[in-house]
Amino acid sequence: MQNSIIETIRIMKNHTIFLILISVFFLSGLNALAQQSTKNTPNIIVYLADDFGYGSTNTYGAPDSLIKTPNLNKLAEEGIQFTNAFTTGSVCTPTRYALMTGEYSWRTKLQKGVVNSNDPALMDVNKKTLPKYLKSLGYKTAIVGKWHLGFKEKKFDNLLGEIYPGPNNYGFDYSFALPNNLDDIHKVYIENNRIYGLRSDKICAYGRSFYGKQYTGYDAPQRVTENVTDDLTNKSIEWLESLKGDEPFFLYYASAAVHHPIVPSPVMRGKSNAGAYGDFIQDVDRSMGDLITYLEAKGIRDNTLIIFAGDNGGDIPNRKEVMPENFAINKGLKINGDLKGDKHTIWEGGFKIPFIVNYPKKISVNQFSNATVSTIDIYAFLADYIGDNKSLDKNDAPDSFSFKSVIKNPSANYQRPPLVHRDVQGRKAVRFGNWKYIEPKNKNPKKEDDFELLYDLSNDGLESTNLVSEEQLKTKEGKEYLIQITEKHSKSIWKK
Repeated sequence: MQNSIIETIRIMKNHTIFLILISVFFLSGLNALAQQSTKNTPNIIVYLADDFGYGSTNTYGAPDSLIKTPNLNKLAEEGIQFTNAFTTGSVCTPTRYALMTGEYSWRTKLQKGVVNSNDPALMDVNKKTLPKYLKSLGYKTAIVGKWHLGFKEKKFDNLLGEIYPGPNNYGFDYSFALPNNLDDIHKVYIENNRIYGLRSDKICAYGRSFYGKQYTGYDAPQRVTENVTDDLTNKSIEWLESLKGDEPFFLYYASAAVHHPIVPSPVMRGKSNAGAYGDFIQDVDRSMGDLITYLEAKGIRDNTLIIFAGDNGGDIPNRKEVMPENFAINKGLKINGDLKGDKHTIWEGGFKIPFIVNYPKKISVNQFSNATVSTIDIYAFLADYIGDNKSLDKNDAPDSFSFKSVIKNPSANYQRPPLVHRDVQGRKAVRFGNWKYIEPKNKNPKKEDDFELLYDLSNDGLESTNLVSEEQLKTKEGKEYLIQITEKHSKSIWKK
């Protein structure tokens, strides 16, 4: 799989006859797909990078002497780069649930942590998800990459047979998914709700994953970790090739990088000056570049809206002397910028992410916005920007708010209603204006950081000075916001 379409594109990039060869290679369907460029309905790619911290690209501050991210840099330069974008969770599942549903994950049974390898599906199959909504507008839809939202109706022993519910039951016409993460115990891909390439129902457990658990051992092609990035990009392009010219598409590309284990591709290994972790970041950039190259070759780049985001902050392991993330940090790479905390935590480093919106046909180049936006808002934005909220009921995407006004005017005075964050242990914080209120960690906190906290982020971006005592009115306001949002959906409180 690895050396198919994407390798052909890469080889051709290095030859002067690229334009001639690319026209031959993509001859089938070229004219049909190119017809889309004249239509008003844009294609959509949402690229979600795993554990991709705020400072992990050049355009967000990473030195190009350590890593090089030319494709993401160009994406930002030719679109809008957001400097105050956040996720709802500092771990994977909450962000993915919120992206798909426009709803906070803690409104479900998942109050803390993430969906585990044998957990049932988290989403209600009757919920109008983002892909279901886009299908109602005529889109063909696909997810390629990390799922991490569970399978089946009950906790399960294995994924043999037809999987229900799976990604295809939530609005995707096509799915090619990693069940949980880069080295989960399943070690296989799931294509259209079945194990990809399954030969028989035989199971023979073998080996152990990066996390110490034994692989299930399905009789199917086992994922090769260093090839996963190219596998996903190839499958994305194969699906795009299958589409008809009059069908706008929505591709949710959920990268497995840069979640550990840190295993860059053979193509990128050793190419950065920040070790394997830097190489892995460059794999993300490379895969984005390959998708864009394909779109350009098809003549549909200008009519494709691309959103790039991380799913939470970068992960900084405690084993500082042996882990590639720490090697990169010791080289000077601030994967979460200058923020406090990282993945899992309640601090800004767990939630603040790179967030880029690029649409050549409509969005002017080289723009910045400091408006507060979130990955949970992608649903409401797309519904508003593309569908004019047609067929969107009041119960759909209930915690999601459109930032269309910012896309039309990045300097617009956009004030998002309060945004709730949740860390790995289930502790919540609410962001309102320049303030961040954090609830006590438990009923009997002992450490200073475990108590009720309040920060003025306009003056204290490092979250170093707790203002609970000095700002009692703001503390009360934050506490009341959390109570309100817990009891009611956001849109029933704030009409925006």
